[in-house]
Amino acid sequence: MVSSVHMLTAEDDSRHVPGPGSLPLWNESFWFAFYDPKAEVGLTVRVGSYPNQNEGNIYLHIVRQNEIVHSLVDGRAPAPAWEEGRLEMAGYTIDWEEPLERFRLRYQHGNHALDLIWKGISPAFLYPHPPGTTAEQIPRHVEHGGAVSGRITISGRDYEIECLGHRDHSWGGERDWSLLPRWDYLSGEFGEDLWFNAVRVTVGQKGGPETFLGCIWDGSDLLNLTKVEMDVRTSEGGTRQTGVDLRIVDERQQEHHIVGEKVLAIAPTRFQGTWVKDGFTRYRYGERIGYGILECGYIEDE
Repeated sequence: MVSSVHMLTAEDDSRHVPGPGSLPLWNESFWFAFYDPKAEVGLTVRVGSYPNQNEGNIYLHIVRQNEIVHSLVDGRAPAPAWEEGRLEMAGYTIDWEEPLERFRLRYQHGNHALDLIWKGISPAFLYPHPPGTTAEQIPRHVEHGGAVSGRITISGRDYEIECLGHRDHSWGGERDWSLLPRWDYLSGEFGEDLWFNAVRVTVGQKGGPETFLGCIWDGSDLLNLTKVEMDVRTSEGGTRQTGVDLRIVDERQQEHHIVGEKVLAIAPTRFQGTWVKDGFTRYRYGERIGYGILECGYIEDE
């Protein structure tokens, strides 16, 4: 699976329409996140849609230092109208300026705003999926490191943004939050020559089997992960992430040790009984420092 080129087409990375036989909770989502250590400003934003339900959802959180300064959450928004090369919901807009390569993100709400360019720094990675399946049956999932530039406005004050960030794009299958009792999602960028993604998901019921996924960009190639070991440190009864010790092995059998040494701020969102908590995190890989997301999701105990 080693790849030095995009693992999907520009058409794959565009908006999709569910095909015949698609499941009721067929889902498509677009997520972007970054933390700029110089400006001390971060953003995490996800737009999801359930076309078969004529419904969508969005969360958008802006942080400054360790404070959430603006949040938008709508779990039952109207499904976004179909536009080629564009998606708009609740005042937030994604424009595909160059598919697979360059996106423009804009938002305006009162005296908070953003106008950003997200540009890929590597090929895009596509999670493996069973051969012979369609996206109506099994979801497709993209991971991609990028460079972010532009402006975020907080309470009328502009902050210039120039940093690295991450995105993911998934479509197909079903997204049923009630079937994911726990997951930990990690992404981080150390430079244009190094970014990673690692995921641990509990399948079925709480305490059930765990599945691991992930990839790493080494500056030349995208590589699938063959082994993932993560120790996520938490407080408050496991509901607040405080750091992580991650050991991964790529398909060339190269070992990587990455430490999430500080969670700078946490942006929480609740979908019915499920919490999604994006932690803006400072990572260390040897002597290198990077920034990214340590996301913890779980179903709240009743």
